[in-house]
Amino acid sequence: MSEPRIAVLGLGNLMRTDDAAGMLAVAALRAQKRLPAGVEVIEGGTLGLDLLHPLEGVTHLLAIDAVDAGVAPGTMLHFSNHEIANLPISKSVHLLGFADLLGAMRLTGGEPEHVVVLGVQPEVITWGTELTDKVAAAIPRLLGAAVEQVAGWLREIAIRKIRSHYAQQEKETRARFPLVTK
Repeated sequence: MSEPRIAVLGLGNLMRTDDAAGMLAVAALRAQKRLPAGVEVIEGGTLGLDLLHPLEGVTHLLAIDAVDAGVAPGTMLHFSNHEIANLPISKSVHLLGFADLLGAMRLTGGEPEHVVVLGVQPEVITWGTELTDKVAAAIPRLLGAAVEQVAGWLREIAIRKIRSHYAQQEKETRARFPLVTK
């Protein structure tokens, strides 16, 4: 397994009202310094496959985006690994580009082991630079969910490292002091 690398990716268009939610969320995470050192924050916008290089080597990818699931505006949504592959493309303006990006990463052997999409149901996606009130009200919950997701991954990584360390120590001890059996 490669050394764990966590990235938080904001998707969206700052000129398309609620579609800007993902970009504004990662900007807030960066400005408020809510993520631990070493966690990368990437403003992906609508770049699609252009994100292949910046995401190279990422093992844990959290994407934040406006996702149209046909639920009440401002509703938070959570998708992980296989759920992402099963989402209809129409759910996000960027999902096709994001799915293409994950597919390209898979083809090059660089697909992250863990992928989560945190979304918020948009109310309006038209030309404009302001979030609607319902989506703006959801941003603090979105930030909290992002911080919680990253913290969970960091706990899992720490536990894995501890277990690996003790397994290695046990292996070395058994090699130095083999059990004698008859």
